[in-house]
Amino acid sequence: MQIHGFNKTTLLDYPEHIAATVFTGGCNFRCPFCHNGELVLDPGCQPLIPEEEVLSYLKKRQGILQGVCVTGGEPTLQKDLKDFLRKIKELGYSIKLDTNGYMPGVLWELLQEHLIDYVAMDIKASRDNYARAAGLPHIDISR
Repeated sequence: MQIHGFNKTTLLDYPEHIAATVFTGGCNFRCPFCHNGELVLDPGCQPLIPEEEVLSYLKKRQGILQGVCVTGGEPTLQKDLKDFLRKIKELGYSIKLDTNGYMPGVLWELLQEHLIDYVAMDIKASRDNYARAAGLPHIDISR
């Protein structure tokens, strides 16, 4: 997993849960209003956090934290996302995934395998304005 940020405790990112937040780098959108622009455009400017470090912390916080929010960037672009989520689930955590929704096949697989409990999909704009809001002039919004 390409983890470029880790918030060890949050009361905001996962509704009704005391959670930790994992930030992945990279995104397939270029939204001009993105609040995590560095993670999207230059994830390497943020330190790479070893997956083992995150999992070790989550193991220590079992019984205190209730969930984990995985956000980005765009987490569904991570090739090893499923394996990472499985490891979090094995620790007994509920998982929230923040996504732009552009990889519905990935999202479907995660749901089918019960690896996510909550999905927050960011709808950028109306159909007519979606390309401009996503920063991609030729985006296929049929997904």
